[in-house]
Parts: sequence; structure tokens; C-alpha cells
Amino acid sequence: MSLVVDKIKCIEESNEIGADDIYLIVFRGRTVAPFESNLASIGPGSAWSDFDTGETHHTDVTIAKTQADAVYAVMMVEKDMGKDISGAEVIGAWKTQTDLVWKSIMMGFVAAGQPTSSNSAKAAGFAGIKNALNGLASLYMSFPKGNDDVIDVKRVTITSLGQAQTIRFRSDAEDATYDVTFKHV
Repeated sequence: MSLVVDKIKCIEESNEIGADDIYLIVFRGRTVAPFESNLASIGPGSAWSDFDTGETHHTDVTIAKTQADAVYAVMMVEKDMGKDISGAEVIGAWKTQTDLVWKSIMMGFVAAGQPTSSNSAKAAGFAGIKNALNGLASLYMSFPKGNDDVIDVKRVTITSLGQAQTIRFRSDAEDATYDVTFKHV
């Protein structure tokens, strides 16, 4: 089974000149030992390029394999000159850092004798990953390494086949708003 972006609607494009090109950084962390995680940088490509205010793109794009116990964190990024979060070295660094953060949070719950599948463990895991993603973005999306802009980081919570969830991604700094509909197929 897979987590798919069903559509992206541009409520308001960023305040930069020209249309927006969007890509997603997708983290998946398992809440059962050994607490496997994965991270991928997906897009922009033809599915998520040239967004103007009011446009909706309906191309289905698979962003992750699904597991009922997993936590999903999605960072929306507006691409400027080139895609900052790409290439084996950069993706590898992001995977390593987020895996370390995820496993340390899950192991903290294990050490405390608390279930890692609880809502509090999942919320703590997401908060830690959100902080890690934003921290990594501050390094990799700033001069001299890059110039892309984070729109927002959100948690996708659908877990069952056939479910859908629409999430609003908003950046005051970029004056951009997007609604993304995810579905579980």
C-alpha cells in the first residue's frame, strides 16, 4: 500500500517573481522495533511545476510506502534556482540525521517503559522530526548551499486503505498557501 498525493491546490503562490515549483521531503518512521525510517525528496517534475494562485494539479504521485504503525512528516518546499535537497550525498545526510532523531525518541519511550505506538510517542516523534527537518533546511537551503524556501512541515495521519486527508501548508515568510490532498491506496 502507498501514500499518494492526490492533488495540490495553490491557494496563494509565493511572493517571489514567477510561478512556484513545489517539491516534498517525506519522512516515514516506524513505531515498532527496530524503528526503521526513510526519507525521500519528491518532485517538482511536471506534476508540481508552475503553480499560480488558484491552480490545482491533479496528478497522483506516490510519496511513501505505508505501514499502519508509521508516522509521516511532510515538508513542502518552494524550489528557486535548483533543487537544494537532491543527490545521494545530501539525501544521505538528511536520512542519517532524521533516522538518528527518530530512533533516539523511540528509544526514550522504550527506556521509560512507555509504548512507542501511543499517540504521545507518535506526537513526540513527529515534533522531533519537524525540528530536525527545519534545522536541516536552515543549513542546506541557505547560502552558500542553497536558496529554496520551506513552506511548512505537517504530519499526515491517515493509516487505512481508502482514507484521504487534506492538509494546509502555509508560510507567512513566503506568503504562500497550498492545500494538499493525500490518499492511502
